[in-house]
Amino acid sequence: MLKILGPVALIAMLTAGTGAASPGAHATERAIIVFDGSGSMWGQIDGKPKLEIARQALRDMLETVPDTMELGLMAYGHREKGNCSDIETLVAPAANTKGAIVQAVQSMRFLGKTPLSAAVQQAAAELRHTEDKATVILITDGEETCNADPCALGTELKQSGVDFTAHVVGLGLTKQQGEQVACLAHNTGGQYFAADDAARLSHALNAAMQATRAAPPEPEPEPALPAATLDAPEVAGAGVFIEIGWTGPDAPGDYVTIIDPQESDIQSGAYERTERGSPIKLQTPGTPGNYEVRYVMAGRSAVLARQAIKLVPVEATVSGPESVGAGGWVTVQWTGPDSPGDYITVVEAGAPDAKYNDYARTSSGNPVRVVAPDSEGRYEIRYVLDKSTRVLASQPLILAPVSASLELVGNAVPGGTATVAWTGPNNRGDYITIVPKGAPAEKYLDYARTEPGTPVTIRMPQEPGEYELRYVMDSSKRVLANLPMVLPHIAAEADAQDAEAAAAATGEPLTSGSVGVP
Repeated sequence: MLKILGPVALIAMLTAGTGAASPGAHATERAIIVFDGSGSMWGQIDGKPKLEIARQALRDMLETVPDTMELGLMAYGHREKGNCSDIETLVAPAANTKGAIVQAVQSMRFLGKTPLSAAVQQAAAELRHTEDKATVILITDGEETCNADPCALGTELKQSGVDFTAHVVGLGLTKQQGEQVACLAHNTGGQYFAADDAARLSHALNAAMQATRAAPPEPEPEPALPAATLDAPEVAGAGVFIEIGWTGPDAPGDYVTIIDPQESDIQSGAYERTERGSPIKLQTPGTPGNYEVRYVMAGRSAVLARQAIKLVPVEATVSGPESVGAGGWVTVQWTGPDSPGDYITVVEAGAPDAKYNDYARTSSGNPVRVVAPDSEGRYEIRYVLDKSTRVLASQPLILAPVSASLELVGNAVPGGTATVAWTGPNNRGDYITIVPKGAPAEKYLDYARTEPGTPVTIRMPQEPGEYELRYVMDSSKRVLANLPMVLPHIAAEADAQDAEAAAAATGEPLTSGSVGVP
């Protein structure tokens, strides 16, 4: 099973792998960072491209690297699309390479495939892993795409190397994707780390590089652990913010977390740094159950204090109309925990908890307004706890059928303007448009929103022919009403205004009418 590891996990893992060097080992720790330059790094996490998250995390980490450490950088997929041989050493492993690595990563393009196995194998060879202790840290946002087996490569490198270790940091990978690259680390005695946001990636890289140094032959015994205390409620709501008082060393990186008590001491859930002072505010997990509050000393990978806490379901209510027209506004009164991100939405009756349509955050006030879907039927108003997408409260809602009608006021000629009177629901974004006869529902030419009221003015197409005026619901492009019309041929020497005047003089309208679609 893969788990998202906290900042202390990487310290513990790498420290365990820095025992006394073998007789033929290099005098100082040598490592190469293999950086994913594939096109998928343009994907986003929390609205920010993964490549920018990785660049910033790497810059932050390098500030902690000693100048004497021999560190290099290799990239793949950064020069060509679709080329599994696109692997390049951007910075050879040497001392004082931090500035060069930052510059190289900043100039990378992100284009190609993910030949991660070949890149790790090339990095191991460059570190002379068959002669010296060597470490490779792979940062990837995707699985192998070049017909290689990361698991088999890990076994091969471990067997052929003097003391070779690979650690894999998966940025935004799914559980299944993570399992396909985790074995590369596990088969070399390394670890796989799932970094699902910018903070966790920064913490993981920083801890890794602080720990990736040649260990002294006989490490000094660690001093006794300092004392710490916690003051948290014994019972609290799931998914809400609580205050936790603490005392302790407040060493750099120390934090307080809430986690399943069965998890090991190097795991962490949501956490808050002690540097913010006491008490801290921390959001509890969204699922009710028995948990544990922990004070963790990051530099020692140790839990200094722990306290049991029971999380119980939180209550909420929603109160809105029993029925509104499809696509209309729904005003909802609510009560609930108002945790960050909680929201009110309208979804199909019986839809999964994670389903949402238009929504309003509870933080925006009470009541809130949301736009109902355009299709009539049975729906639910829901209060959703954002952290776990758990539905805390719901109320049935009927979306009733809506109708519209259109009437052309006066005449219409090619290139001229036409006045159109309408009736309809006037939902958000609804509009009146003209299209060629029989055009798809999503087709539109000139249009006017219904919001200003009736009538509206629309510019007619230049070409004569058969057309339709339409009342369209914006979000679903559903046509509520249409009005067939003909734009007649006009003599070339007469402009649109002359044609309108001529039509008025004869008393014969070019086209007009009214029709609605129920």
